This record gives sequence, C-alpha cells and structure tokens, in this order.
Amino acid sequence: MPSMQRSHFIEDIVYLVLDSSNHWWPRDLFQLAQVSSAWLGPVRRRLFACPSLHSFQACTMLAHTLSDNPTLSCLVKGIELRPMSVDSTYVSSEDRASLNMLLGIEGLQLITLGGILSVRAERFLHRIGDAYSVLYLHIDGSSMAHSISLSHCPSLEWDESLAFQFCNLKTLHLSNMDLAISPPSIPYQLQIFDLQFDHVTFTRGYIPQLLHETASLPRLRLKSAEASELDEQIKCVLDAYVVRTLEVEVDTEGPLNLPAFDSPLPSIRCLRLNGFNLDLEAMMSIDKSCCNLERLQLSGITVTILTSFLTSGHFPKLTFLDLSWDTKSRKQARCVGDKSTIEDLLKATRYRGINLNLGYPFS
Repeated sequence: MPSMQRSHFIEDIVYLVLDSSNHWWPRDLFQLAQVSSAWLGPVRRRLFACPSLHSFQACTMLAHTLSDNPTLSCLVKGIELRPMSVDSTYVSSEDRASLNMLLGIEGLQLITLGGILSVRAERFLHRIGDAYSVLYLHIDGSSMAHSISLSHCPSLEWDESLAFQFCNLKTLHLSNMDLAISPPSIPYQLQIFDLQFDHVTFTRGYIPQLLHETASLPRLRLKSAEASELDEQIKCVLDAYVVRTLEVEVDTEGPLNLPAFDSPLPSIRCLRLNGFNLDLEAMMSIDKSCCNLERLQLSGITVTILTSFLTSGHFPKLTFLDLSWDTKSRKQARCVGDKSTIEDLLKATRYRGINLNLGYPFS
C-alpha cells in the first residue's frame, strides 16, 4: 500500500489567518502557538505587542516571563497597566519590582496607566525607562474616579520635568482625573499632535502652561459634564495655538455658550460638537468664527435650520457634514426633522457638493 505523502505547509497562511481579525483572544493565540513552529513567531509578536494587565499578579507573571526569556522584551511595543490593590493602598515590594521592570522596557511606544497607577500618576511616569520612545500616553482614572478617599483619587501633576522626559510624545490622553499644571520655569516645546481631556478637573494651571512654546496643536478633544467647565480652558488654547481640529462633548445637554466662538478661529478645519442644542444663533456664531471650516460633525440640531443655513451659502468651504456623531450614548445622534426636511437637506448638500453622513432615527 503506497504511503501517503505529507502536504507542504505554506507558512504565509499563518499571517493571512492572523490578519483576518483584530480581536483574537489571548487564549486562542496561545493554542495557535502550539500548532507548529510556523505559528510560534507570528503569534508571539501578537501576544506580546501590547499586553493589557489588570492585576499585580498579571504584572508579576509577565515580568518573570520577560526576565526568563529576554528576547521577548523586544516584541513589546506597548503596555497597558491597570492593576488594583486589594485595599487600594498597599503595593508590595515584589509588585513594585515588577512594575519597574515593565516600565523599564526599552522601545515602548504606547503606555496606558490605570487602576491604582492613576493615583499621583507622575510617580510612575518617572519610572519609565525609555520615555523618549513613548508616542502615546494615556492616564485613565475611571476605575478609581469614585474613590471616597481624597488621597486615592486619580491625579497627575504635570511639570517641566515630564515635558522634557516625554519630548517626543504625539498623543496625550487624560481621563477621569484631577490635573494640576505647574507653570514652567524654562522654555520647552512638545511634539503633541492630539491632546485629549476626558472628564478632567483642572485643579491648577491652564493647558497652555502644559504646551508652553509648542508651535501648534493639530487636534484638541475635550469631554466634560457641562460646557461651563471647559469655557476658560478652550479659549486659552485657541487664543494661543493654531488648532486644526476641535472636538467638544458634554454630558448635560444645553445651548452652545462657548466664549471661544466669539473670536475669529480661521485655523479650525474640523469641528465636532456633541451634547449641545444648536439653534440659528449658535450656527451663525460658528460660521462667523470658523470661516475656513471644511468638516462639521454635529448632534442636537433641527434639520430645517441646517438646511436653511446651507442653502443661504454659509460655511462656504464645507466639504463634509456628519449628523451621526454621538460617542456619549454610543448611538447615532438625534437630529430633529421629518422625511421632507431630510430630503431638502439632501438636495442642499448635493447642490453644494458636500458629503453627508446621516444619523438616524430622525423625529
């Protein structure tokens, strides 16, 4: 009886399978790594690219793994550390050693600190060994935001030492925390492209003191409970820097009363507003202020007002209009209009050559 020939395995299939999804579970990847040696290398690169750790035990296990096999450290390009202590206060010497080892990995480009590490987060930022390589930094205090103890509230004190340490940073994202900004005593410039403040309470200082002599700020994104919490900070930034994209989102719906729109903002090309009730007066203010606006994303506007506004020739440089932006509720934005008014809006955008993305349902 002739023996059956073993078919040749095409290793490119490994990459095709792995690239078919961006949502592999670590357990699935672990099982794939045991199929054959052809799977081991590609799976390792996926598993270790950006580990997400939510306990000190997980941090210690990863630290031991990397210590036992140093060649794996070069695969780690980012790390997400969100450990929680049992009593929210005590961190053992072994836990601290594991954190120091992980934060000391060379070449880390993406770092997220959450859990207990978001409390006085500057302590852990100073432990990052290769801060020059960090391009994305996120401090997330969401899991500690409701702490009843003031000493355990998520917070960050930003000063010039952090600015020099993270001089190549492209994205800074701070969420659910207190931020104190110390006025710089010497000049510095940052390379930040995207600055995000998500429910941040400014306990001291202003955003321009964080940016200092930075030449421009391409994108500024802010979320807050109410617009009044953001008024002064937004105006300070727009008065001091060239901002191309401005996103403002509030939890409590209300009128658009941002003083920033009382002044000319010719640099803004993209504007995104969510949680505001936009009337004709608000739209006139935006049109007058943002004369070079190309992309506009809104929620909470009557379609009739918007149609009339576009038909009258306002926003002369607008190329894209999005009425579906509503990240707060994770649903499509609610805009008021019936079928006939929507058709009028479609006609107006077609006539103007504006790409329209509709949000449903309309009422």
